[in-house]
Amino acid sequence: METIELELSRIFVKVVQHGGFSQAANILKIQKSTVSKAVTRLEKLTGTKLLLRTTRSHSLTAAGRLFYETCLGPVQILEDAQRSLYGMDSIATGNVKITAPEDLGTYLIAPTIGEICKKNPHLTFDLQYSNEIIDLVKDGFDLAVRIGFLKESQLKMRRIGRLELILVASNEYIKMNPPITKVTDIKDHRCLSISGLSMTKSWELQLGRRKNKVSINPIIESNQMSSLLQAAIAGAGVLLAPSFICKPEIEKGSLVRVLPKWRNIGLPVSLVSPVSIASTARLKLVSDELISKIAKAISSE
Repeated sequence: METIELELSRIFVKVVQHGGFSQAANILKIQKSTVSKAVTRLEKLTGTKLLLRTTRSHSLTAAGRLFYETCLGPVQILEDAQRSLYGMDSIATGNVKITAPEDLGTYLIAPTIGEICKKNPHLTFDLQYSNEIIDLVKDGFDLAVRIGFLKESQLKMRRIGRLELILVASNEYIKMNPPITKVTDIKDHRCLSISGLSMTKSWELQLGRRKNKVSINPIIESNQMSSLLQAAIAGAGVLLAPSFICKPEIEKGSLVRVLPKWRNIGLPVSLVSPVSIASTARLKLVSDELISKIAKAISSE
């Protein structure tokens, strides 16, 4: 590939990575019209339509998506190598855009990124939390933490672990209601449940090799586990929630374990990326730290 095509490809990658021509122009410190002309020229040289453009937005064609996914890793490697030539630490320079579910983001990712920032002052981050599945390529994300079984895709994936859920309730609720001594007792209690999942109406609990499934009729459903946690602290009922969210409240005495030997070894948690996570030192540093901290937290007692 000629030098001019390499530069045009780099500009195209920046347009997709940063969500538009204006944003790419700001990053590259060139005129927006130059960016637009570069993409047009690349399309003419390759004879392939890469972007479908309107006055307000653009979207990748199938060929454009494949070309972006192929180019992104090499472009980032070259940029890191160039930074090192100028005496900059490639491990600690650049922006990382991350998406994750809201609760994981608030409780685990934000504190971890805060620690990374203290050690690496030239790294910057864009954190976007959503319980929806975001198109990483279209929206220019470097990394995503996802809960659940993943479909086959071009994304690169590293498994972090499985989310452990435990039963909790407030001391007030425990004192004012019949005791829970076995799993089947739960069906007679007021329950709080995450919405839209298989566990919304039934909870499967495990003790060693023993498994028991109990149907529930939740009095509160929510797509946000932290909201259910606050309701449980207020005495609303029994909650099945990730151990990492419950642990601080148990330590403070706001919540207590219900059937403490039983738990739900829930859905897998993975880190995914449009490119190989080890393709640049910047992504490797951040992904290794996230995987280490999340893996420890989601399986803790």
